[in-house]
Amino acid sequence: MENPFKYGCVVSGDHFCERRKAERELRGFIKAGQNVFVQGERRMGKTSLVRKAVEGVRGERLVYVDLYCIGSQADLCRRITEGVGRANSSMPFLKRVMSFASRLRPTLSFDSQDGSPKISVDSLAADEPESLGVVMDMLEKIAADGKTCVVFDEFQDIERLKDAERVLAEMRGRIQFQENVPYMFLGSVRHEMWRIFNDAKSPFFKSAAAYDVGEIDVGDFSSFVVSRFEKGRRRVSIGMAGKIIQTVCGVSGDVQELCAALWDVTNAGQEVTEADIPAALQVVFMRERKGFEKSVSILTPLQLRVLQEIAATPKAKVFGGEFLRRVGMANAGAVSKAIKRLEDHGLIYEMDGEHRFGDSFFRQWILGSV
Repeated sequence: MENPFKYGCVVSGDHFCERRKAERELRGFIKAGQNVFVQGERRMGKTSLVRKAVEGVRGERLVYVDLYCIGSQADLCRRITEGVGRANSSMPFLKRVMSFASRLRPTLSFDSQDGSPKISVDSLAADEPESLGVVMDMLEKIAADGKTCVVFDEFQDIERLKDAERVLAEMRGRIQFQENVPYMFLGSVRHEMWRIFNDAKSPFFKSAAAYDVGEIDVGDFSSFVVSRFEKGRRRVSIGMAGKIIQTVCGVSGDVQELCAALWDVTNAGQEVTEADIPAALQVVFMRERKGFEKSVSILTPLQLRVLQEIAATPKAKVFGGEFLRRVGMANAGAVSKAIKRLEDHGLIYEMDGEHRFGDSFFRQWILGSV
């Protein structure tokens, strides 16, 4: 039978673990027309949560735009236009979108597999400076005939653009006058999102309310895990579900991946126990080992020792005497530089005074394999 757990993609329906409080709070922002930036680490389920919240607002149309690894203004205009096209497949709506974006010389095509429509724009036209204003105005125009919420995912990646400040200033200049369009800006790199929305020099300074997506309530998540295993004809106790969640630090996407691996290494009718976790982790490591080994290969011996100690004692005071002794370094400045490099590589990040791994499976691999 099909594995009852899904990961690495947006989940919905039975595959989504409800977060009633978070959904209610996000719906409140949408109904109030309040722009909000939603931050949380990758694989915390931000996208699935926000999509569920928008779907829960009666009559609200979702325009979803993924900015991951955005390359240029033309790329941005293309992604926004395609996101608008996906929001409603009716021909009258698509024709209006085409007319709103006429300056970008749009074309309409249909997927050969499922027949879904796709609006494309001319790259040269979309790269002209005024084209960004055209697509931003288009978002306001489509909201005139139906409530619309615009979601920009991985918003911090817009800073990759060589003219990022101009692009951000143009977007902010249009958004601030669009009172009927709530915007949600999702980001997974906290310090970059903080800079965009809290640095006084940024065009988006104080332009949106902040919302943090953390771990799902352990009780709710444990019940969800138990129910999904039951659907997959395995038995899991509430206590065991809690241990699964704890193993990957409560990261929702990682919980789903570990559960999927546990389902793979067990049989129908079997009770899943703690003894099955190492085998499930090995399944994940087989897929991820090359990436993990590459991450370690670029580290100095000191950086690796610091990483190992953070993996073993995540709540340790990294500049305390005991931590310095364990990494064999009396110089706190050298350790500080090592931590900065680990953060620059995206291997760890600091939150609430605690250093955490960006990838909880990488932490488990470091603990057992290095």
